[in-house]
Amino acid sequence: MTKWNINTAGVGRIVGEAGRSAGHFQGELKAISSHLESAMKAAGTLDFGGESETPEVGLVGVTLGQYATAQQSDIAFIVARADKSLQGAVDATEAYNKGDLDMAANAQDKALKAPYIDLDGPSKKGSK
Repeated sequence: MTKWNINTAGVGRIVGEAGRSAGHFQGELKAISSHLESAMKAAGTLDFGGESETPEVGLVGVTLGQYATAQQSDIAFIVARADKSLQGAVDATEAYNKGDLDMAANAQDKALKAPYIDLDGPSKKGSK
């Protein structure tokens, strides 16, 4: 029969490291948003002269904004998937530990119960 042999401390260490790495995503996402916004404004606009106001964002800026909007859900999915995967590893390890504790408690309960002794013996059961 196969058995599980999970190093729960090792799982905790790896999940912690992965969580810290995933935590950097938030800062990186803020930096990307800030850089895109800056690039949108710095890309310039076309001014054809005349009396109309010059737009704040030009064609390149609009394209960068559309790109950011299109990628936003994919990036959010990656962050959510990483979080869910890490939480799944934690939950599975906790269930594994709980299972070990439950099995140990069950074995201890069985060991503490009074034994059943059949005083009639197998030969006397049929004579009743």
